[in-house]
Amino acid sequence: MIQTVIFDFDLTLVDSVYAITCGLNKMARHFNLPPVDEDDTRRVMSLEAKDFWFNLWGCYDEAWKDFFIHEVSANEGEHLQLTPGALKLVRRLKSEGLGLALATNRDNAWAALASIGLAQYFDTAVGVADVARGKPAPDMLLMVMDQMQTDPGHSLYIGDAISDMEAAARAGIRGVGILEGGQSREDLIRAGAWQVRENLNDLDDILDLI
Repeated sequence: MIQTVIFDFDLTLVDSVYAITCGLNKMARHFNLPPVDEDDTRRVMSLEAKDFWFNLWGCYDEAWKDFFIHEVSANEGEHLQLTPGALKLVRRLKSEGLGLALATNRDNAWAALASIGLAQYFDTAVGVADVARGKPAPDMLLMVMDQMQTDPGHSLYIGDAISDMEAAARAGIRGVGILEGGQSREDLIRAGAWQVRENLNDLDDILDLI
């Protein structure tokens, strides 16, 4: 029986492509870098920090990360939109007594939840700054289970990216892949997904399957 449901953030709970693209282009103007489009954002947004920047602009400057955290992420809330079914699913799981957690490759997981008004529903939130390695390593999922005092057999991870499913598999957690993030069903299954669904609205029966 599942006791804890862990969510990814970007392209799982929120459609953040537009917001991140706007922020990256704000950075590009500030640092005189080439502009990016939404396809560029989708290509890199599940990566850890240095890989993120290297895949966008071919190098890395610590000043970019600081600018992104303080000037972009801190002000992106107005551009973020909950994905269809996110609020309904979170409320339902909470009402049924399940523990809810966030595991995201963003630096500040709690700030991410607060920016979309969901922090009140979550018991814990772990970001990449809280662990030695981000996804696809299992570190943040292992930290969540430790904090929630649960184990892999009683946990579920919902995410959109290949790295989400790889992290779940490495942590021994059943991973549910969401296709709205743009990955194919085959790639998510190959990465270790236990189930693959179209979107969060397609998860009404998920607890009945376990």
